[in-house]
Amino acid sequence: MTSHRHIRAAVMTMIVLQLAAGQIEAPQQTVLRIGSAVVREVKGQVVFKSPEGTPVSAQPGSILTTGNRIATAKGSVLLDLEDGSQVLIKPHGDVVLKSPNQESGTLLELLLGKILVRVQKHLGSSPSFRMGTPSAVITVRGTRFSVEVNKKGKTYVEVFEGVVDVAGIAEGSPHVLIAPGFSTGVEPNRSPEEPRETNPGEGSTREDGDAGQRTEGNRSREDQPKAQPQKGPPNHGSEGKPD
Repeated sequence: MTSHRHIRAAVMTMIVLQLAAGQIEAPQQTVLRIGSAVVREVKGQVVFKSPEGTPVSAQPGSILTTGNRIATAKGSVLLDLEDGSQVLIKPHGDVVLKSPNQESGTLLELLLGKILVRVQKHLGSSPSFRMGTPSAVITVRGTRFSVEVNKKGKTYVEVFEGVVDVAGIAEGSPHVLIAPGFSTGVEPNRSPEEPRETNPGEGSTREDGDAGQRTEGNRSREDQPKAQPQKGPPNHGSEGKPD
């Protein structure tokens, strides 16, 4: 028994000395910085660029940092953000990761195209999730919604769950609160339009659901949210899943 103890002690001593000498790398846990994201899924043709505009290689598991730009041509990308939120970038999208300490405090900016967002709930004094577009600033504390920017810079926001605060980018722009089953539009340098009930027959954004269920194996279409006039926390159904 005594000899076995001496052997174990000697082995442990050798491992400690090797770690100190850098001969064995200690396991490290990945800690995301604010403004960064992990690529969870990539499909089709996607271009990732550094803050300087140089193309970079990225695949599932790659970490993107502040300033990285993602352009989806005929592809899509699912991102896991630092705060636990998820963003699905649909085809023909253009997104830039931001640091909340820069400019207006946004975590990302959608320049063109469409994204689906599932925001992890921000409790207590933790800062709200904020994102920007060429014509709007969007603030939430935990919800599911879609944002689309057309070639003219107009922003469309539709909410599936929770409440989303939308304002124009101009200083002093009024804020509107969007409840599930409702949407708004924001023209460049204009105030948000009055929220309106989404018409399932229009088919503009109703086909999509939240980003968080993209890779969970359930991609069947479900009934769309039942919109109701909101006086308090709304009741809602489930929307369709991303293609």
